[in-house]
Order: sequence, then C-alpha cells, then structure tokens
Amino acid sequence: MLFFKVAAVAAALLGQSSALPPAFGEPDALPDVKGGCVDSETPHIRSYFYVGGGYVDDGAGGHIFRDQMYVEKLLPVGGVSQETPIVLIHGQAQTGSNFLNKPDGGRGWASHFVRQGFEVYIVDQTFRGRSAWMPGYGASKPSTYSAEIIQQRFTAVQDYNLWPQASKHTQWPGTGVMGDPVFDAFYSSNVQFINNATYQQTTVRDAGAALLDKIGRPAVVLGHSQGGLMPIVIADARPELTKALILLEPTGPPFQEAVFSNKSSRPYGLTDIPVVYSPEVADPAVDLVQQTFAAKSEDHVACVLQAEDPAPRQLVNLVSKPILLVTAEASYHMPYDYCTVQFLQQAGCSKTEHLELGEVGIHGNGHMFFMEKNSYEIQKVLRDWILNL
Repeated sequence: MLFFKVAAVAAALLGQSSALPPAFGEPDALPDVKGGCVDSETPHIRSYFYVGGGYVDDGAGGHIFRDQMYVEKLLPVGGVSQETPIVLIHGQAQTGSNFLNKPDGGRGWASHFVRQGFEVYIVDQTFRGRSAWMPGYGASKPSTYSAEIIQQRFTAVQDYNLWPQASKHTQWPGTGVMGDPVFDAFYSSNVQFINNATYQQTTVRDAGAALLDKIGRPAVVLGHSQGGLMPIVIADARPELTKALILLEPTGPPFQEAVFSNKSSRPYGLTDIPVVYSPEVADPAVDLVQQTFAAKSEDHVACVLQAEDPAPRQLVNLVSKPILLVTAEASYHMPYDYCTVQFLQQAGCSKTEHLELGEVGIHGNGHMFFMEKNSYEIQKVLRDWILNL
C-alpha cells in the first residue's frame, strides 16, 4: 500500500505541465546549461565546516586530526521556506560534488532543493575529498575504481548487459565511455577511497551524528549507494534528529553480495557495524537467524532475510521513521533492492516504501540517476515525498 502512495505522487507529477507551483520559484525557463563556463546553478549562500574526528598520536611525537567530515551548507538567497533540512551523502569513490552541477553542465539536485526553499547540507564522507585521509594506525591504503568499472556498472551498462535489466539504460548523457566529454568530466571527479566498510561506517556515523546535533532539528538524511547505508547508521545514532531516510540504491542486499559475487557481507543485515535491535544482538552470526526466500522472478535474486522463526528482531530506532528506497529501471540494483525493502519491513520499519522508477513512468535510468538526463523528474518526486511527510 505504501508503494501506491509514492507511485500516486509520481504519476501526478508526470502528468502535470513542466512548470512548478509559484511557491517554489522554480520556472523551467531556466534550462540546464551544457558545457562552457556558464553557471547553471541556483544562487545560494554558501558556508562550510567540519564535524567529528579528533586528535590522535601520529607515532612520531606529534598529533594529527583524523576522522573528520567536511560539510557544505547551502541556503536559498531569499531565505529558507521549508522546515526540514536535507543532508546529502554521496557513494563510493565520489564526493559531495555529485549533487552540485551534473557532468554535462546541467543543474544538480542541490540546486533544485535550494531553489525549492530547502536548507541543504552536502558532505564529503570521511577519508574522501575534502575530508582528508590520514595514514597510520593500520588503515587500509586508498583504493580506486578504474574507468572500465565505471563504464560497466554506471554509465554504459547497456553495452555490457551484466544483469537482466541493463539493456534498458538510455538516460546517461553521451556515450558513457572513455573519451566522451561527459564521461571524462564524471570520471575526473572520482577519488580514492578506504576499502574498509566497518571503519567508514563507524566514522561517518559519528560525524553524521555530530552534524545532526549541529543542525539541531530533525532532518531528512539522503544517501546513495555505499553512502546509502549511512542514513541508517546515522538515524540509529540520532533517531530524535532524523525525520526521514531516503536510500538511493543503498549497498545491498542483506547479508550477502549479489550480481557481481555472492559472498557473505553485512553481518548486521544491512550494515557492517552494530545497530540497535530488539531483542539485542550480541553476536549477529548467532542472533540474526537467516533464511533464504525464493526470488520473485527470474530477473531477480533470492533474498536472504531474517528467519520467520524465531520472530525477526526489530530495528527499534528506525521503526517510526518514513523510509523511501529508490531503484532505477536499468541499474544493477534492480535484481535485489526489493530484498532490502523486505528486510526493513520485516525488522519493523512499516513506513518503508519502494519507489521503482520504471513502475511510475520514469524510464531508462542507471545507478547514477541523479546525474542523468531526466534527473529533475526524479528529484521532483522526492521533493513531493518530503513535503508530504
């Protein structure tokens, strides 16, 4: 029933004219600008700060500051008109620049949210971008994604057909391969990352909690891909300061990998670090009893969820939160995101909704849909979902 609620919002938007209500001050007469040095972004008031982290011994008689997270705050020039702040968290090998202008020069989601009157916070995850990685203390050395992986999984997936839905991909601007100017602009923005999920989730959880403390009122926390798990751990740490969660194709599915491998992963179901369950989970290998459920179709994977007996343990800090999980039609998440939704619902998160973009008439998108040609159509659906909380 929850799916139909968000589907109705999306269908209504797609049936409207392109002009937005005057209250948003966002006429479509301001088109996306392709290339050059013309600024297509919404005028805003910008500031930045850091949250989290602390001084540690550098092993050479001095101290360094580590585990901090960069935050960029954007305010509408005309003043904030929406009561709910929005926190935007990027995915693996990315930075907060994902949500600024798109690689083809078009207006990004941050601009749309600012123009719609929202107070926006964009982070660079710990050890990423302007959140400096400091070596030492056994931390893994940085990893990178090759251009070929980006092509295969994000930008030119229709050329590789590594999962059943990949052939439907049409929305990436340009060819999506090396040498194409849009691809090169996007790949140039990719950065190294620490390939240690436990360390990453722990530090982003702590810094994210500090960010919500600083904001001081309940916010919508939005995350993408590897960053899509971060709203869960942040909300678990600060449930009173989390109004809702938006998970854009979060890392999944529960308990194991899918599509590219099937190895065990995420021992706490959706996360690598402890989250609060009731009854308490002391040892996830023992307390979270797993059961495999058949795939819903041949184009989907089987779901590993909590067993039906004993009764599934509940994510007590999240059960009251509205959660929207968004999946693109041609993404490698299509075969398994429904398992993540089922896990959340089984764990007591009854306000979890699954927005499959293709089911509401938004077609052809891959994993990086907020950068693709029709990204504004998707953002409007999220905007209306937030306004209806």
